[in-house]
Amino acid sequence: MYRKKLMRACLTGLMVVTVATANVAPVFAAEAPAEETVQEPGAGAVGADVTVKFVDERGNVIDEKNLSFDEGIYNYEMLDQYLPAGYERKSMGDFHALQGAVIEVRVMQKAPVEEVQNVKINYYDEAAGKQVAEVPVQVSSNASVVDMAILTRYLPAGYTLEGSDCEIRGGYVYVSVAPAEEVQNVKINYYDEAAKKQVAEVPVQVSIDTSCVNMAILTRYMPEGYALVSSDCIIRDGYVYVSVKKDVEIREAVLHITFETPNGEVVTTETVTAEGADGEDAVFRLGVDFNLPTGYKLSNDRDQVTEITIPFGSTGGHTMVVEKGDLSSIVKIQFVDAENNDEVVAGGDYFVDGDGDGIFHTREITEWVPEGYELQEVGDFQVELYKETPLQLSVTKIKEDKPETPDPEEPNKPEDPDKEDTNNKDDKKEDTKKEDKKKNSPKTGDETSAAAAALPAGVSLAAILAVLVKKFK
Repeated sequence: MYRKKLMRACLTGLMVVTVATANVAPVFAAEAPAEETVQEPGAGAVGADVTVKFVDERGNVIDEKNLSFDEGIYNYEMLDQYLPAGYERKSMGDFHALQGAVIEVRVMQKAPVEEVQNVKINYYDEAAGKQVAEVPVQVSSNASVVDMAILTRYLPAGYTLEGSDCEIRGGYVYVSVAPAEEVQNVKINYYDEAAKKQVAEVPVQVSIDTSCVNMAILTRYMPEGYALVSSDCIIRDGYVYVSVKKDVEIREAVLHITFETPNGEVVTTETVTAEGADGEDAVFRLGVDFNLPTGYKLSNDRDQVTEITIPFGSTGGHTMVVEKGDLSSIVKIQFVDAENNDEVVAGGDYFVDGDGDGIFHTREITEWVPEGYELQEVGDFQVELYKETPLQLSVTKIKEDKPETPDPEEPNKPEDPDKEDTNNKDDKKEDTKKEDKKKNSPKTGDETSAAAAALPAGVSLAAILAVLVKKFK
């Protein structure tokens, strides 16, 4: 019980003290306030002499001040009054003032204040003969024109700009305007037919009188990564349909082909390339994109592919096994007699071009020239031209060699028949020897026939000589 009374008495005393304090509050108003984080200079505080350096963006000291503070923490704003002329402070936050401290304040040059002139833009509707609006703007004092962007920015609503030279005359810029054309809202439907999906739907505004959207507009709003396929540009129920496709990157496919014999001997190599869309395949075909080495054919000892497929954007290799083969072709040839109105004397189908290069020479067909004729043409010819149409080659008959007709010479008249010639003696001796040799040689049927055949000729010759002798007597 006594405890409760004591508690009640304490509470009553506390209430009295509280009320008393409230009543005497004005008496203690001069008491010092509670301490704050940022200290202000005050009497009785510890002094701090500091050096303040104002440093620009390049690290150059622009100015330096020796200032006195009470030790404590201050905001950089307190130093704005000491900034060098033409500079503004970049340093933010607080600094600690201690005796002897050096405080750096980052500063930067202020942007120069440009002198301006006041100009009024006069928007005038010439068709209606009235001013639509007058807008005041400020431009550089050195400017003689107002930028078109400014004229467009302040263009009155519901009007379009017709023209202006933008020049300032007497503080005014004249701008010709006209009421804006009525428009309709249209949506461009970009549709990928291959993927069967809409890629984008773009709203645009066009003239209310138009029935189609300009192709330039369709191209301008083309979704990124897509290319235009087709569009008739016609507006149907507020929409324009545009067919598009994925715009793929074009890449190169490279194929290295090695031709080797069944024994592994490399005959030659070849590299072929092709370009196409990324994600698709390139197909290289034998006889179209590459050919076998000249004089070779595919080996028959195994199955081989003649179409090689690799993706665009990649490099591949392939080996083809080949062996030497007869690559001759058949051509049609006619041999015509050049001396007899080009009469065809022979012809037919002949194998030529053994190396398969598509060219054959006339020396390849000399063995087929008709007997008794000789070829008059020499040169190269293309196989492809004469597979169906005959090649006509001129030939002429070989001339036969005929024996010459003897032309008897007139005998010399003897000077003195009785005079013995020394040379004749020798000749007679030689003739005697030959005669003796003939007498001793065995007779043959051939020699007898020859002598018999020569006898009439000798008689005729003697008769001719006798006539000539009489003539010259």
